[in-house]
Amino acid sequence: MIPDIGLMVGLYIITRMIALISDKAQHTASRLFAAGTILVALICIVDLMSKGGSAPPL
Repeated sequence: MIPDIGLMVGLYIITRMIALISDKAQHTASRLFAAGTILVALICIVDLMSKGGSAPPL
């Protein structure tokens, strides 16, 4: 359940950043930060999907 919620939040973040990048009124710095946010969100999604399903041993 937790990986599913993380996936939904990550995809929402990516969607919002793509909308920000496609806005022509944004400055270059905003677009660079949005691209960086997309990259970090993708890395976090991959990490969550690869490790999120298993619980650590007690």
